Amino acid sequence: MTIRTTLALGCGLALLASVALVGCGEAERTYDCAQICTQYADCIDDGVDTVECTDRCEDQGQEDPDFAEQASDCENCIDDESCSAAAVECATACAWVVAEST
Repeated sequence: MTIRTTLALGCGLALLASVALVGCGEAERTYDCAQICTQYADCIDDGVDTVECTDRCEDQGQEDPDFAEQASDCENCIDDESCSAAAVECATACAWVVAEST
């Protein structure tokens, strides 16, 4: 093997590793801000801008691990719930998430 071939192979492996690490970071998020914000808008307050709420929720989740955990708990609670059930069952889990995202 020549030095050029070895160097090219090493660079290729480094690039592959960096792409894999970026992909893994995105996979760690276990909640869906769009679902949280849309369900809140549909069930509680139709005046909420769901796009802005989703963007802020995603930003907060990347910056604050406590927020990310709370958002995950919220989404797990509202998943497949009707509006009335979600409002009763998930108010505690979701109130802080939506308040921080709007």
